[in-house]
Amino acid sequence: MSENVITYVVDAEDKLTYLRDVFKKKLPLSHALLARLKAQGKIRVNGQVAHTNYLLQTGDRITVDLDLDETSHILPQDLPVDVIYEDIDLMVINKFAGMAVHPIKNRLEGTLANAVTYYWSQRGESRLFRPVNRLDKGTSGLVLIAKSQYAHQAMFKQQKQGMVRRCYQALVEGVVQEEHGCIDLPIGPARPGSAARRTVDTAGKPAVTHFEVIKRYHAFTLLGLRLETGRTHQIRVHMSYWGYPIYGDSVYGQSSSHISHQALHAGRISFLQPRTLSPLHFEVPLPTDMLNLLARLY
Repeated sequence: MSENVITYVVDAEDKLTYLRDVFKKKLPLSHALLARLKAQGKIRVNGQVAHTNYLLQTGDRITVDLDLDETSHILPQDLPVDVIYEDIDLMVINKFAGMAVHPIKNRLEGTLANAVTYYWSQRGESRLFRPVNRLDKGTSGLVLIAKSQYAHQAMFKQQKQGMVRRCYQALVEGVVQEEHGCIDLPIGPARPGSAARRTVDTAGKPAVTHFEVIKRYHAFTLLGLRLETGRTHQIRVHMSYWGYPIYGDSVYGQSSSHISHQALHAGRISFLQPRTLSPLHFEVPLPTDMLNLLARLY
């Protein structure tokens, strides 16, 4: 039996309960995922494909095979990929600055999705690329990827409940005086004619960024930042609006000859493993170009 199978043995409490009701109580799967599992014959009771209106008996063994047949349309490319952690449900990858996470219609190659799809293809696996969090092309650091619809659904739920914690480091222009604090400013969508740039907008969606000073320099500050929400460009928008744009950010500040991208790194992430609920925490150091930049400021 595949290790990617969920098993539940019916107890006396669930005797004469419909199979669909047990899913709601004991095996929480989204309606969309249940429909796909049912269509592919992945739900079984005592080894036999079962319908969700099956009336259960004590001792019945329910198995759900989460290995759905999926075809990815992303081009696999043999690109460097730094896998920090991998299990049956998830991958954590340290993304390089300069690599987009996902292809867009005018950029179908050279992304993390292309690299991960190739990584899977070399292992005989066909999966859809499902990032749980995304980083801007110019931001380095940790990206969490779900390896199945089940895992993606579970991690999305954790995100909504604030259980996925993401922490960044950023070098900003100017000397921040407060030791720590919170920026609570809503962010609106991109305005017409500027598809890449977001703004603080009272009619926008709530956005909360917590910050603390790590080190002050003559005209710069190294900050630690934690996201409470995950709006597009959230840290970059908040820092720029606050008057401390991220060093090297050509969209919300100004570019630099000393670094080719914004000096922003997603260095820490923590969450619960979706199947076992074991706490997981990962941390990666600043990339070499940011370390070299900081060395110039001493």
